Amino acid sequence: MNKQELKLLAQKYLEGTATEEEKRLLNQWYDTTNDGWVEHVNTKTPETEDQIRLRMLNTLQQQINNKTPQAQKTSSWKRLVTWSASAAALLLIGIFTWQFAAKNETPKLVSVPDKKIIEIILPDSSKVWLNAGSIFKYPKTFDQKTRTVELVEGRAYFEIKHRDKHPFIVKTQSLNVTVLGTSFDVRAYQKEGTTKVNVVTGKVGITLKNEVKKPAIMLTPKQELVLSKLNHQIIKIPTQEIAVNAWCKSQLVFEQENLGNVFHVLEKKYNTKISVDNKNLLNERISITLSNQHLDTVMQILSFTKHFKYQMANDSITVIK
Repeated sequence: MNKQELKLLAQKYLEGTATEEEKRLLNQWYDTTNDGWVEHVNTKTPETEDQIRLRMLNTLQQQINNKTPQAQKTSSWKRLVTWSASAAALLLIGIFTWQFAAKNETPKLVSVPDKKIIEIILPDSSKVWLNAGSIFKYPKTFDQKTRTVELVEGRAYFEIKHRDKHPFIVKTQSLNVTVLGTSFDVRAYQKEGTTKVNVVTGKVGITLKNEVKKPAIMLTPKQELVLSKLNHQIIKIPTQEIAVNAWCKSQLVFEQENLGNVFHVLEKKYNTKISVDNKNLLNERISITLSNQHLDTVMQILSFTKHFKYQMANDSITVIK
């Protein structure tokens, strides 16, 4: 592509008249010219569009002025820049803005391995802790209307920065949680068959995924919402003063939880398999806080509390009522 063709394509792009094929050609030229560059963007600090353009323009100008073999590679681009300072700035802004927008369309995906808890600082400086087995999506930057993330699977605890007129939305497979600024816990492991939301501070609004136009169910501290995936039934129940976020500190906190779900959590935490002979035992409820004890100690506590026996062998446990 010669200079005149490049100039014409860039002008059409800036005017918004470039076709998809012309955009592809411009994109291909950009990738070829700037092969080998590594750009580091700090997603913890939100940037305005003007700041993004200025940062990218400065980066390219520094690269052009660098007296290295890379500078020779971009000599044709140097000649292009010498048209005029203003024309070059417009061209670079247009290309880089397009490139950044294309890259920014792809959200970041975090998959948490077993026995790990991951803390993430989001683009607005909000924080999220992801439990083992969780899958979480979030954008590199939030748009001007909402701050939207997705908990695909697992459990997450959020501490959200307050932003007036800029709500924070957590999407799950079954429901959406909307807040302005608060701290809350969302639990959505598919194997458990339920989605649970607990509020630590502030207030959250909850809507079903397919009923977003209906009034939101409001949840405040000491309240829990439980959605059954089997019958889509929603219940809102009061809870005691418990440390909802204790699991972030490697503690396991259960409040009137059935043993089936407790065993699922232990399987994830200790990478073991728990088999239960008497299935009725799985429905029994328990309230208990466990720290970093050995698995054998945990099973001793549970067996004493719920009156069952168990046998441990290699990486599996058999529970006998």
